[in-house]
Amino acid sequence: MRILEIEIHNIRGIKDLLLTPDGNNLVIWGPNGSGKSALVDSLDFLLTGHVSRLTGKGTAGISLSKHGPHIDHKPPDASVRAKLKIDGLNDPIEISRVISKPTELNGDKDSLTKIQANLEIAARGQHVLTRREILKYITAEASTRAQEIQNLLRISDIEEIRQSFVKADNDLDKELKSAQRSLESAQTSLASLIHCASFSEETLKDCVNSNRSILGGSKLTSVDSSNIKAELSPPTAIPSEGRVNVSLFQKDAKSLELSEKVIIELVQNEKDLLISLEKLQQDISQLRSIELLNLRQLGVSLIDDTGKCPLCNSSWQPGELKKYLDLKISSAKVSVQTKEKIQLLANKIKIPINTILTTLERVKKVLTFDEASKFKEFFEGWEKSLRSCKDNLEEPIKSYTGTSALPFKDLLLPGDLNTNIVGVTATIEAKYPSTSPDQAAWDMLTRLEENVKLLERSKETVQSAAIGKDRSKILLSQFIAARDSVLTRLYESIESRFVEFYKYLHDPDEQQFIASIKPEGAGLNFEVDFYGRGSHPPHALHSEGHQDSMGLCLYLALAEKLTSNMVDLVILDDVVMSVDADHRKQLCSLLRKYFPNKQFFITTHDKTWANQLKHEGVATSKQTVEFYNWSVDAGPTVYLARDLWSKIQSDLTNHDVSAASGKLRRGAEEYFAYVCDDLQASVKYKLNGRWELGDFLPAAVNSLRRLLDKARVSARSWGNTELDDALRELDTTISSIYQRTQAEQWSINASLHYNNWSNFSDNDYRPIVEAFQDLFGLFRCSNCGSRIAITTIGVKPQAVKCSCGKINWNLIEKEK
Repeated sequence: MRILEIEIHNIRGIKDLLLTPDGNNLVIWGPNGSGKSALVDSLDFLLTGHVSRLTGKGTAGISLSKHGPHIDHKPPDASVRAKLKIDGLNDPIEISRVISKPTELNGDKDSLTKIQANLEIAARGQHVLTRREILKYITAEASTRAQEIQNLLRISDIEEIRQSFVKADNDLDKELKSAQRSLESAQTSLASLIHCASFSEETLKDCVNSNRSILGGSKLTSVDSSNIKAELSPPTAIPSEGRVNVSLFQKDAKSLELSEKVIIELVQNEKDLLISLEKLQQDISQLRSIELLNLRQLGVSLIDDTGKCPLCNSSWQPGELKKYLDLKISSAKVSVQTKEKIQLLANKIKIPINTILTTLERVKKVLTFDEASKFKEFFEGWEKSLRSCKDNLEEPIKSYTGTSALPFKDLLLPGDLNTNIVGVTATIEAKYPSTSPDQAAWDMLTRLEENVKLLERSKETVQSAAIGKDRSKILLSQFIAARDSVLTRLYESIESRFVEFYKYLHDPDEQQFIASIKPEGAGLNFEVDFYGRGSHPPHALHSEGHQDSMGLCLYLALAEKLTSNMVDLVILDDVVMSVDADHRKQLCSLLRKYFPNKQFFITTHDKTWANQLKHEGVATSKQTVEFYNWSVDAGPTVYLARDLWSKIQSDLTNHDVSAASGKLRRGAEEYFAYVCDDLQASVKYKLNGRWELGDFLPAAVNSLRRLLDKARVSARSWGNTELDDALRELDTTISSIYQRTQAEQWSINASLHYNNWSNFSDNDYRPIVEAFQDLFGLFRCSNCGSRIAITTIGVKPQAVKCSCGKINWNLIEKEK
């Protein structure tokens, strides 16, 4: 797909503009603020329905409908129309778009159907490269670069899938931990119910069998919720409403008093915990290490897929921060051991406290009548103290300082606990009738059945969550492996092309240049060689100009991969401003060599670069447009550059020899400056750098004659008499044309200058113009229009060639 014609009305800084590139390259140059970018935005809008410059980061408050049209016009007045040439179709296709209806592409329905695939590729927006886009690829963070390139490659859904897998893995991990906490809670409830310090299957089985025995049931070898009351019949029914199982209450109340052995063990654990905490407080370095350890462990859990630091948001390569933190965590071995010891002691204390709290919940539920209010107040106060202690034990290093209000033993076994237990038990016994052993056993089995069901459900939930977690981990790892395999192959193809372009652009300085473009986690790691001193990020050591050229080469490699020969248009919007002049010439050569079938729209504010594009054959004079004198009311003034000779002939028609001679002198100076560079001509050095036509022209002609002599010697050595004769005839032609220009005598006579042309009449001057036209032609290929240039092997001249190869003068003699 190429642009034959484009017409713009009232978009951005352009009022009315019609350009007819006719499928060829187009160079648009002019100062900043002259409207060049408005042309780019118009093309962008036509092909995509939006203006990329008005979207993305930093564009809050900017909209297409408000800021897309010219400032003095409304969206319905802002439109773009173009004629397109599509490969395979004989007739051009015309399309248009209006900002008031940006999603609607106007055109013949059959035609739009035929170019649907082209438009889908164009919709990716890869056809426009600006300075801002270069930074996305080169200096961006790995994750941002990956996203931008994947957006261009239209594989961003791969990252979305990976993020979904990661989210699922994180969610399932949270579910597993939540299920494990529920299981621990169910086990604590059962431990409290059977009045043991910690839960065990064997103690549960003994309790169940003991109560089944009272009811005449057989012993169970294993316990589950379905067999706890198997083959048992309930005792004579007693209305359950308002009934309290006194026997079970008595057991619950009695279990609140821990045994002397348990008390001694817990007191010792608490003493050891306080000693460890005191030592830790005195060891500032170890305390600091543990504080950092906590932070690092938290940091590891908070690192997202971008790899950024969750604390300061600084950038790391994906996976690198986790490696660093894991190393720091593993190196703090003493601190880890101290932390683990403290946490172990805290857990030993928390388990019986949790059991007491669970039992207290059951006791308090019974104390709902007035006579029990004083006992309920005591148990609630005790519960509050126990819960405070338990909460502080959750993070003992940070929170636990002991029970300041009373000794730890008194917390576990308050002095008036026995009095309250005896009192509340007597109150319950007086309030409610005693429970028969059978009823007590049945009620106990009922409680156990309910709690075992909860335990079983918790185990099933843990098992299910563990399976889900394992599967999500496998899915994530397999997806990442498959993704990395596919993307690695894709990026390797881009990588090799990028290296080829960059080496060509920087020949011969960086022929050993290598690059690495590899997916890493959620990011895309991009490192390049620095003159054999190792690989580094592009913006670490390379200059801004090198970074720009890298971005351009990477973009061209991507564009080549992306367009699939469906969209031949490439817009380079002022992207070479920091690329030096030497490499600009090579860039022109790169565009001609590798992209002969692409249509380039190149904008620049640099006249030298615009002229270089013209002289290197990327665009002709007719394909060069100058924007200048922009105003908000009229937009840019547009000058469609004509051929040098046409402009000179126009001046001569108006009898303005002075203007014509000025154009010829400046045009010839510029042309032969490039010729001298192409042919490695020897130009007299001037410290002030002010070379003129009298410096360039003789040097160019002398160099051409010298190369002709070498080429003739080489041709004779290889027995190529036909080429020798052709080159001899060309040498004769050179002498004749050179004399016709009168340049030879002027270069000899220092008293004369090319400005003396202005004293000629238009009839006197026409033959000189014609002679210079012929002289220009000596240095160009009649087939491809490119200038001839020396090719070398290292520093040794090898041949004189044009771009298409029709001119190919061998300079190397046959060995004798």
